[in-house]
Amino acid sequence: MNEAALWVRAVEYEMVDPDQVGTIKQHFGNLEEVAVLRCVDRRGVKLTAMGDPVHLRVLLASGQASNRDGMALRRPHWPVVVKGWFQAS
Repeated sequence: MNEAALWVRAVEYEMVDPDQVGTIKQHFGNLEEVAVLRCVDRRGVKLTAMGDPVHLRVLLASGQASNRDGMALRRPHWPVVVKGWFQAS
């Protein structure tokens, strides 16, 4: 089964403490850190995806995160996506 994905091009990323993402930290269970990925979609809209740091490390190691053509973000790994570039507090 092919689940829907958001196609984006990564611009920058960071790993942050869950407390730095405010009230949305409830989406991340008991993660010790949260991956914050600033990206743009195919229309050039700035987005911030927050999710699983292990999955982000896999995307970085495989080279998918640096693919100029983009990469797929799937909801299980990236439960929070907001418009604009979120800055962790």
